[in-house]
Amino acid sequence: MDEGLTKGAGESQERLRLLAAARLGDSGAFRALFTPDLDLAWRMALRITGEPAGADDALQEGLISAYRALDRVEPRNLRGWFVRIVQNAARDALRRERRRPTLPIRSGEGSDGSDERGTVAEPQAGAASDPVLAAERGELAGELAAALEQIPEERRTAILLYDVDGYDYAEIAEITGCSVGTVKSRISRGREELRRLLAGLRPGTNPGDQALRGRDD
Repeated sequence: MDEGLTKGAGESQERLRLLAAARLGDSGAFRALFTPDLDLAWRMALRITGEPAGADDALQEGLISAYRALDRVEPRNLRGWFVRIVQNAARDALRRERRRPTLPIRSGEGSDGSDERGTVAEPQAGAASDPVLAAERGELAGELAAALEQIPEERRTAILLYDVDGYDYAEIAEITGCSVGTVKSRISRGREELRRLLAGLRPGTNPGDQALRGRDD
């Protein structure tokens, strides 16, 4: 028998065993069931909330919701199911936050960049701290982030999972709960939208092409 198939089947059976034990109240089995998915779920939540504390809260809410729904979940694609629960928790939190907007202020820092004692931090020397280069990088990153926000969420998610996180088509299909063909279509169409949105950003440059070039098939 093919070694890869044997390994995959073994991992699937292990998750089913952990699910059965978690349903009987085994907290250790519950932790082991979803521990491999925590990092991915947190990153997906961070992309929605935009800040780590919000991603932490969404992950916690997702774990609670997953625990409560263990008896109802179908024993297949548990990773995708859990990640989507955390994403939904992040979206709910973001909607609540937008209803009561606040102005974040970093503790201990003044509006002029000084700390609570009034001391302004000395910039580091070197090319990485060049204010012109930093401003250009920040502008390009901001334009790319803004363009990503303008394309449909399912395409944005597929692009980020593929080009940033490095998942392959089959893994993205599992995470998002759709077919491999749909994943390929979302990435292709999403890239075309990004190229169109970023085409006029700078003469002779297209950060969308640069950012997405490495994983082209």
